[in-house]
Amino acid sequence: MLHKQYEALKIELESERKALKIEQRARIELEWKVKELLARLFKPGSEKISPDQLQLLLEGFEQDAAMSAPGSAGEEAPEFTEEVAVKKTHPSKRTVFPADLPERIIEIDLPEDERICPVTGAVRAFIRWEETIKINFVPGYFERLIVRRAVRAVKMPADAAGNLLPESPVITAEMPAEYRVIPGAIAAAGLLAWLIVSKYCDHLPFYRQQQIFKRQHQVNIDRNMMCHWMKRCCVVLGILYEAMRTELLSGNYLQIDETFIKLLDPDTKGKAKQSHFWVIRRPPEPSGGGGGVLFHFDPGRNHEVALELLGDYRGSLQCDGYKVYPVIDRKTGRVTLFFCWAHVRRKFVESLEFGGPAAAWYVAEIQRLYRVENQARESGLDASGRERLREELSRPVLTRIKERLDRDRGDELFLPSSPLGKAINYTLERWSGLERYAESGWGHIEIDNNGIENAIRPTAVGKKNWLFIGHPKAGQRSAILYTIIENCRLCGINPLKYLCDVMPKIMDHPAGRVSELLPRQWKAARDASAEETAHVMAA
Repeated sequence: MLHKQYEALKIELESERKALKIEQRARIELEWKVKELLARLFKPGSEKISPDQLQLLLEGFEQDAAMSAPGSAGEEAPEFTEEVAVKKTHPSKRTVFPADLPERIIEIDLPEDERICPVTGAVRAFIRWEETIKINFVPGYFERLIVRRAVRAVKMPADAAGNLLPESPVITAEMPAEYRVIPGAIAAAGLLAWLIVSKYCDHLPFYRQQQIFKRQHQVNIDRNMMCHWMKRCCVVLGILYEAMRTELLSGNYLQIDETFIKLLDPDTKGKAKQSHFWVIRRPPEPSGGGGGVLFHFDPGRNHEVALELLGDYRGSLQCDGYKVYPVIDRKTGRVTLFFCWAHVRRKFVESLEFGGPAAAWYVAEIQRLYRVENQARESGLDASGRERLREELSRPVLTRIKERLDRDRGDELFLPSSPLGKAINYTLERWSGLERYAESGWGHIEIDNNGIENAIRPTAVGKKNWLFIGHPKAGQRSAILYTIIENCRLCGINPLKYLCDVMPKIMDHPAGRVSELLPRQWKAARDASAEETAHVMAA
């Protein structure tokens, strides 16, 4: 009797389990439908959902309500009515300049030697002015430039015997370079340079610049137009960018680092992706010469990107502890790695709370290394002098640090998973590249990578304002403009004056001498010219 009751209960229990599984599966499905419905109703975007689709998604809810609410089977389903969408009006995106802008008329005629026809020897007569409107921005105000170019031609070309000659061509005076940075565009060099400096030096996104122009100058420039102008400017400035890359890679000492940036690629669905600015820098020589920095954009962060950026570079490469850099050393055999003591110090500083006196000892010893570097810098030592000073003062400190690291690594008090244990392992794994800077022959190598991190810092401010890169190609354009701006900063140059002067010259400059327009060479040429002028005036 009891056995039969047990079997019956067992069958009933199994039946209940099956029913529970079915109910759980149905609930999961309903929850999924609710999530999909909420996403369709409230997610950003203009997608609409029709009543039929809504009814289909809610189909399971009616069945669930009928099972759980007695007497509700006869109730009618709610009626859905489709709302008529009201067409929204958007402000005009036209680029508008007020009629009362200050005007400046610029008249350009042919040079004297071109006013004589080389075929007939006759004077090319003036026919008319060819007018072109340009908009320039001088800090504080916009101005409308009316560029008038003379159009000239020989009226009736004939030889001495009166025979008609082939018609002499009509010649128009050439547009000045500062008004044809972007052929056909209304923007002059001053406006283009202002947009670049405002975004990549002062970190103002284009929508803020648009608001400022409209509020203060009653000028409305469409943001799409600004983006188009930047794209065209980067074609011109890309020539300087490649010249700068060639110059940096021709040296024998580089620092390298990378920083993340969000990429919202319209060609790829999904959330913003982590992309990166890769940066290489040549530190200035102790004498003050040399130096430069270059940005490169890439969605990836693997060693292949670094290999592409470095190309055939051969020499010293200073970096942080990121794992891809030793791969470069192994794959190419062309670089000698130097690691960064600032990153080591940061690890030990972070372990002070848990490491106690041991962590404090490491921080104090690393500070001794930095005091040696400060002494060399304040004394104005060259590479050989700095090498001798490091041999005398830094080598003993490095020896003490290494002995303590080996001893503490085997101490049970410092677990490998503890902050201090991680700092010790991090340092020992990179020790050969950390102590190399104090060895013979490396007096020109810096103790850390702080110089390149300082060069990257302005991009961090920019990221907080414009948030993300809108396209991979736009990322590389930003890298070009950051390269120009940051090199101006390193050379102590006003980037607005530099861009206004250099952008019009690039396309007409001899290709083999483009490096003369790079910021450091440009400043040297202007300083030499100013000095020569001062000597002439003094005489």
